[in-house]
Amino acid sequence: MESVWAIISTFRPDEDLLSAFDSIANQVAGVVVVDDASGADSSAILSALAERGAVVESFTENSGIAAALNRGYELALQHGASKILSFDQDSHIDGDYARNILAAYDAATAQGHRVGLVVPEHFADVRQAYTEMADGTLLAKNIIQSGMLVDTEVLRALGPLRDDFFIDLVDTEFELRARSRGYLTIAAPGIALAHQLGRQYARLLLGRPVRLPGLPPVTTFSTPFRYFYRMRNRIILNRLYLRSAPGQILRDTVIDLLHFVNALLVARPRGAFARVLRAGVNAGFNRRMGRMPSAVAELAARVTWNAPLVESGVHGADPRSTR
Repeated sequence: MESVWAIISTFRPDEDLLSAFDSIANQVAGVVVVDDASGADSSAILSALAERGAVVESFTENSGIAAALNRGYELALQHGASKILSFDQDSHIDGDYARNILAAYDAATAQGHRVGLVVPEHFADVRQAYTEMADGTLLAKNIIQSGMLVDTEVLRALGPLRDDFFIDLVDTEFELRARSRGYLTIAAPGIALAHQLGRQYARLLLGRPVRLPGLPPVTTFSTPFRYFYRMRNRIILNRLYLRSAPGQILRDTVIDLLHFVNALLVARPRGAFARVLRAGVNAGFNRRMGRMPSAVAELAARVTWNAPLVESGVHGADPRSTR
């Protein structure tokens, strides 16, 4: 019998998490919430989730989103899950979401496909599907784990998420690993998951707004510390998957490098941010994984973006996972 569970990773959540949980809980057999060492300020919200029926576990040390999701997978498996949906703490889903994701999985397997991961066709304003097979199955890439479905047998075959990545490109690595082992990552047609992809700033060149055909007038910057992980994990990811997915790796690397340059131009103090990026490069080439060094975190904490803020992050967004 099918037993679909959901897992939610949290970090310093606010009360918006309760309504997000409610939107998910009535569509699945159970929900696991793993909190990544938010501290005492979040204890009341986590207790309220437990009273609503969630399986709640809190880390005593901040370990990163991959570690939190891995623990969620373990607990869901212990409760007999046959399929697992993963979500960020600010993910609200409509009443047919789980049913539609499962329908996409069933349709693709009925066509004889070896399905690894299933994601919504649209995540925020990003279309995760990139091509359609002859039988109508949508293939996805560059996926975001929030809203993703994985069959537990596939999860056992692939192994856990790379918790040594800590954060950033965790979902991309999992997608590429699945593909390298013969599994498809598919998109559920017409399904969307709303989300705020970081904070949006006016795109500037030499201090002036850039408005060119085909180029959005805004760009999205993450919190500065995230760029250490993005740089380091990009180097590790390229080393692992350049041969199996050269087109995607090369394209994504170019996009990342352009974004790093853009961020460097608006970072203040620019020298501190350059040192954060350099630390990421050094860690990548020397395979130093896990949490960033405290000295680098202190550097990143000094950095701000010298660009006009267009749109702030959505209420309830997880500061670890805002993209």
